[in-house]
Amino acid sequence: MGDSQVIVDLEAVTNSCFVVMPFHSLFESQYERVIQPAVEDAGLECVRGDEIYTQQAIVQDIWKAIRQARVILVELSGRNPNVMYETGLAHAIGKPIVFITRNQEDVPFDLGPLRYIYYDPNNPFWGEDLRAELTKMLRKVIEEASIAEHLRGIEVRTVLPDVPEQPTTRQERLAQVDFSGVWNCSWISIKRQREHRATLVIPPDHGPHFTASMTVRYERYEQQTIVQETLTGNLRDSKLSLTGVNYTYVEKGSAASYSLDSFELVLSDDAKSLKGKAVLRHGTRDVVFLRLSED
Repeated sequence: MGDSQVIVDLEAVTNSCFVVMPFHSLFESQYERVIQPAVEDAGLECVRGDEIYTQQAIVQDIWKAIRQARVILVELSGRNPNVMYETGLAHAIGKPIVFITRNQEDVPFDLGPLRYIYYDPNNPFWGEDLRAELTKMLRKVIEEASIAEHLRGIEVRTVLPDVPEQPTTRQERLAQVDFSGVWNCSWISIKRQREHRATLVIPPDHGPHFTASMTVRYERYEQQTIVQETLTGNLRDSKLSLTGVNYTYVEKGSAASYSLDSFELVLSDDAKSLKGKAVLRHGTRDVVFLRLSED
């Protein structure tokens, strides 16, 4: 090593993954439903910039989190300048980085040779696929014995934490919350004011991420339409997010079209109802799903 040196104090490297991504509503659901669960499936603590900011020293907070992280996860979509700046900080001190993007043209030429995952949001199962691939890649990264392999002239001397063997406590807690069963609900459509009656089925042993089915009935011009909808479910503590991914007509009636539904729900303390909002084509409705008794 030459006489000219830059010494960076990493402090204690922890089993954490620092997530670098734009702070935009477009990515909020992606972070909560895909990225955070994937990181925790790998046994790492998930840390995002806006979760650690203090008003006085934003750059210092980010810098500390990058230095302490075992791995960095970067969302390149949109080429956000803050994302690029934080990526440069991590790259310069030898941190292993996993890149993701929904647009391959957003991967800068200099970063092309490094590991990145492309995902297509038009694929109805992109969230599940991305989560699985992310967990796999993160586990591979943290099982490596050293860091600072991608830039010459960087030597990192640190003690890396033991590779975690189990998911984080929150993931284990999620698996214990039972949402399984048959749930009934009804709501009025926004534009045509038609009553929709739905029966939601959540499978047993569902885990924090699962696929559910829902049968929806409504009438148009006095003819009944029955739709079978498939939804992906994601749990976070007592909160449940459901997103419709595809549907088929069981009985089409006079229906001209059907729009996939999504729901943001919270399990009641007695576990007998799911209350929240239905996100429909023309707006939102307050909804309550009631669990059918097994008696």
